[in-house]
Amino acid sequence: MNAIVAAVLMLWMVGCASPVFIVQPVEDDPSVLVGLARASDASADAEIRHDHPVNWSLADLQAILKRLVIQDPGGLMDASGPPRPVFSPEDLTTLVPALHATFNIARPSDWIVFALWGASEKTQGLEVTSGGMYLQDQRLHIILANHRERVSSEEAGIQAIHNNPFRALRDVKGRLMFYPTSYVIASQNNWIIGGFESPVSELILDYQALLARTPQEQATGKEEMTSSEVPTIVPNHSRSTDPEVGELQNEISNLKEELSRLQDQINQQVEERAKTKVPSSTVPSSATDPVLNPPSP
Repeated sequence: MNAIVAAVLMLWMVGCASPVFIVQPVEDDPSVLVGLARASDASADAEIRHDHPVNWSLADLQAILKRLVIQDPGGLMDASGPPRPVFSPEDLTTLVPALHATFNIARPSDWIVFALWGASEKTQGLEVTSGGMYLQDQRLHIILANHRERVSSEEAGIQAIHNNPFRALRDVKGRLMFYPTSYVIASQNNWIIGGFESPVSELILDYQALLARTPQEQATGKEEMTSSEVPTIVPNHSRSTDPEVGELQNEISNLKEELSRLQDQINQQVEERAKTKVPSSTVPSSATDPVLNPPSP
């Protein structure tokens, strides 16, 4: 029976194999790749109908990309670390104009792909952030395959990312998120586009609602949340907007309160026992001898 199930699963995986992409660079240099990706299979290519081309403004792309963060998972009893911006201000300066130009020439069968290479702040080793974007049914899909994943100039992984920025070098470790979360329609792991060995993170956004509100925020004098501000703002907000994370945090908080209560009970019992074990030599005999201390009439 197990062999039959395994065989069926293998056939299903082969039938649903992730697409092989042909990447057409629009901007390509040692630090950035932005371009168009199309499935090499003509039949699969014919089935794809994205809402491209799109005439974004630079401000629109900036408003979206600076709100993307990645949440690293925490331990069983430890809260997860603060969310980190997916793109640094330097990344956005390079990425936004290239994406703007690429969306303008994209066809309905195209994905927009990107890859950024830079040096790690800690180790100075080479890191890559890569993924892609596309519009479908008036929804913006953002895919993150790698976030500051370590590579070396000698690895074939660099060329592999050039060939397919959707390829994940390692398993997904963090969760791709967007703030405010009210604009998120879905958040999921995509096993198809990234391949079955390593899924990629995908967000689906109601970008029109966000962009409709952004000019209003500017008109009222509100400062937009920048990527550098997200980690300091997000933690309290996430507890009330993400039911799953909020429930886990409540459970952890309840456990900590229970442990504190038990510890107080133990301390109280220890104090009470210490009081009852007062040495008899310290108590004056006159205070305890009924003969020397007869009761008052």
